[in-house]
Amino acid sequence: MRKFDLDIGTRVLCEGEPCGELGKLIVDPDTQRVTHLIVERGFLRNIDRVVPVSAVGQTKDQDVHLSIGIDELEEYPEYRETEFSQPTPGWGQSEQYGAEHMRFWAGPSPQESSVAPRVRHQVPEGIPSDLEVIERGAPVYNAAGEVGKVDHVLVDKESGEIAQLVVRRGIIPYYPVVPIEEVDNVIGGCVAIRLTDQELKELPRRAIRADTDILAELEDCLRALSFDLSGVKTTLKDGVLKLTGLVSDAAVKRHTEATARSVAGVIDVENMLDTDAAITARVTAALLDDARTSTSVIETISQRGIVTLEGQVDSLEIREAAEEIATGQTGVISVVNGLEVQPDADTEALMPWRAVMAYAQSKVSGTSPK
Repeated sequence: MRKFDLDIGTRVLCEGEPCGELGKLIVDPDTQRVTHLIVERGFLRNIDRVVPVSAVGQTKDQDVHLSIGIDELEEYPEYRETEFSQPTPGWGQSEQYGAEHMRFWAGPSPQESSVAPRVRHQVPEGIPSDLEVIERGAPVYNAAGEVGKVDHVLVDKESGEIAQLVVRRGIIPYYPVVPIEEVDNVIGGCVAIRLTDQELKELPRRAIRADTDILAELEDCLRALSFDLSGVKTTLKDGVLKLTGLVSDAAVKRHTEATARSVAGVIDVENMLDTDAAITARVTAALLDDARTSTSVIETISQRGIVTLEGQVDSLEIREAAEEIATGQTGVISVVNGLEVQPDADTEALMPWRAVMAYAQSKVSGTSPK
């Protein structure tokens, strides 16, 4: 899953040129997908714009990079929040309001007034009515009450689905990372989650650390392991760590990921490590699937992506085909072809017929038979 970190309040660039700040996210509460961004244009350009999430090219150095220019940004719908008030429902239709509801402070003592109790509403304009708005500082609730505020959101780049919410908690703030599976709903600009306070405390936390510090600690942790991880490469972006390269087997792959997830500041891990066991399986399956080699018994061994083929085959053509097939498999760096050609009795009996077929084919194609 390719992810990007939508840090609300961060700078937005249009084709590399600053064009505003990320003010809010527009979310489909049914699918938990981010559908649009609200780009706040600032004091002089105070018309905020509604931009589809598909316009995000990447997030880099805490900036949101859009794949559109500033002129094109101005063509997107305007976003506004309209406020209005109306009398409290039931006012004037029941006896639930007495004289105490008709007082307001107009001086040193309360005075009676005919002002009716009113409710203030805030309605967003420029987005579909079935979508919800999330902004930095939006309250997060569980069954016991408010547990924190939304700090930022991690989104799947391809689908737009929210992967995780980073929540700000406490007077001395810490930042638990809430998986989207624990979000119950988003409504009225608020986020409801299923986790208890204790479960929130046990979640992984987003550490406010420089990428260089995180990677340095990760390198120390990996070096301390008993496995040979010299073929592993690490890249970190927006708290998401990508592991690439080659390890010996699936157990080492899993342990490497678990170690990476334990480093403070790593929100998620994309484990793209390949293994010699997987390479061996791919080459073996490809040899069995190809008609040229499917009846041959070929032993396959992979060591750091260098594949060795051993065994006996009936012809030079099969030997060459096996090397070609192995070379074409993902993760194979090179092939050592140790196959021996030893035709059996059936193969030798068929060899005259093969010579005849090769001669006939050469006449059709105009080439010399091998």
